[in-house]
Amino acid sequence: MLRNNRAYRFVRAGLTVLAAVLRYLWLRARRWLPGLRPTARSWARAHGKTGRAIHRLATGMGGAFVKLGQVLGARADVMPAALIDPLRGLHDRVPPRPFSTLRDHVERELGRPIGEVFDDVDEQAIAAASLAQVHRARLRGGEQVVLKIQYPEARRLFPIDLGSLRRAVRAVRWLARVDLRPLADELATQVGLELEFEREAVSTERVRAAFADHPGVRVPRVYRELSSDQLLVLEWVEGTALTDLDTLRAAGVDLRRVAQAVAELYATMIFEHGFFHGDPHPGNLLVAPDGRTIVMLDFGLAKELPPGFGDGAAAMIVKGMRGDVDGAIAAARSIGFEATGDPDAFRDLVRALMGDNDRARHALDALRAASMKGIPSDFAIIGRAFILLNGLSHSLAPGERLIGLAVARRLMPRVLAAGAAKPAG
Repeated sequence: MLRNNRAYRFVRAGLTVLAAVLRYLWLRARRWLPGLRPTARSWARAHGKTGRAIHRLATGMGGAFVKLGQVLGARADVMPAALIDPLRGLHDRVPPRPFSTLRDHVERELGRPIGEVFDDVDEQAIAAASLAQVHRARLRGGEQVVLKIQYPEARRLFPIDLGSLRRAVRAVRWLARVDLRPLADELATQVGLELEFEREAVSTERVRAAFADHPGVRVPRVYRELSSDQLLVLEWVEGTALTDLDTLRAAGVDLRRVAQAVAELYATMIFEHGFFHGDPHPGNLLVAPDGRTIVMLDFGLAKELPPGFGDGAAAMIVKGMRGDVDGAIAAARSIGFEATGDPDAFRDLVRALMGDNDRARHALDALRAASMKGIPSDFAIIGRAFILLNGLSHSLAPGERLIGLAVARRLMPRVLAAGAAKPAG
């Protein structure tokens, strides 16, 4: 297929980037031309064209380009709304492939014919993403399961696409003086992790065990005997995605309570377990039919934190929210930040993490400010998770910052207790 040709993928990506660079250079040049100076509307149109072009590249080429669109589409903190709007659908509306094109690959991963394992496989995919797609099936024993099938060429094409992206980033940096290297690094990290299905299986089982006695959380069982590093067979769990707000409202689900439950869940994983689901976009979180239980899916980006990291991050966030900037910066240093103490930049960072929409668009700038150099990679993943959670909170209860406030309430007693236990002097 042409989309799997290395040269074609490189040229297609290069043309998309070149068109975007020329579009923005022309707008910048117009600032010096009387009568042609660009307006806010001009910039919005340019952003929209760029977003649609990236969407066409992603849906046409697949692979890491879909992940690029997803990363951009999730970064409302730094990307213009007109650019990310066309990309939002890439989280849950990527065109799937016909199952017939994947059947031989599935049988190779199973090591036997599909009919020996499954009574039935629904050939209509229920979800598709950048690196894999998901089908519902029924085992010979009658259990309802899902198959998460990694595309067979994904591992071969990823280094090619990443190379194209890094060349594009260099071109943008040279032509437009915009440094997108952190975005490329984030993409490389995410895709590298998501290609490791064996790691995802272990992470799923670890979180499932951690919440085994928690009635408000559900994590699917992994059928390890049928899974491989390119195929996951998981328990089918009923639920409604948090993207489907109309269905949830029609079912009488309390969306404010759901937001608070998600906050409790993430506070527990990050600050108590030290191991958390790192990709909380709404398609990965469901509400079970009881209207209360949160179902977590897709543990490809699960992350383990170093010992003590959760305590330091909790102290940094809570002290920052209380206005104790000196204490917050000291806590930040304890977990690896090179913080020099600019109060304004630090307050912007903490407020953005806690869902202040006025500050959220500047969150990355705050992270990169001179006072916050040397950001630990572990905290960058926490920060990304919080940004996604804040977006989710806004969709469930606009303007209420429920997730940020619930996390702060959960952390406050713990930080205060730690402070009281600290020896004087």
